[in-house]
Amino acid sequence: MDSGLPSYTEFVKLERKTLTRVRNELARYAVLRRAGDDAYKCLVAKQPKGFDFATHWDVECPSRDCRVILGAIIRKAPNHDKIVSMSHYLCIVEGREPVRRILRKFHFDYVNEADYRRGAHPRFHVQYGGELTPAMKLMGVEDKHIQPLLPSVEGPRIFFWPMTLALLMNVAFYEFPTTDTDTIKRTSEWLSLLRENERIVLAPFYELCCRFAGKDAFVFSEKIYVN
Repeated sequence: MDSGLPSYTEFVKLERKTLTRVRNELARYAVLRRAGDDAYKCLVAKQPKGFDFATHWDVECPSRDCRVILGAIIRKAPNHDKIVSMSHYLCIVEGREPVRRILRKFHFDYVNEADYRRGAHPRFHVQYGGELTPAMKLMGVEDKHIQPLLPSVEGPRIFFWPMTLALLMNVAFYEFPTTDTDTIKRTSEWLSLLRENERIVLAPFYELCCRFAGKDAFVFSEKIYVN
């Protein structure tokens, strides 16, 4: 099954539009002030190997001082304007400075056939656990914090829809609400950005799913798994 994703250039353009909104509009909310600074650093940085962004903000989860960490790592094919691999991650850590432990860590991946390495798995999938990213280490998360999640266990990889920074931030806004994020997710500017992400990324993906699901010639898993 074709990925349905836009080109690398168009996808990163969409991600950078989200960061511009974070920098210019959402950073006025106290909870996302750090995110605004991180967005600005990413927007002005030269990233020849691809697109990398990470940030965090503090929440209560529940009755605990916790921190939401999220980010994206997107890699371009060497000789083509397409995405060869992509990972959006969401991590909840207990404690802030210092981090005491990781409570949850998920990453939402896309893997092109050309990057196929480790057995059959859905082209788009979500995994629990996984390795630390370089950005997380800079935030004070250490290998000892991820070990209880058994990062060496890679399965299962569960079929999921494509993720973007805006869609992942919206998940965090709903799952770990604050007064600021409750306000943000109702603004017309934020809703407009979400609709654009859904139109460019989710709609083509679901159209592909509908094209293949339930057809007589094969079962759906034959199309969604990279072999």
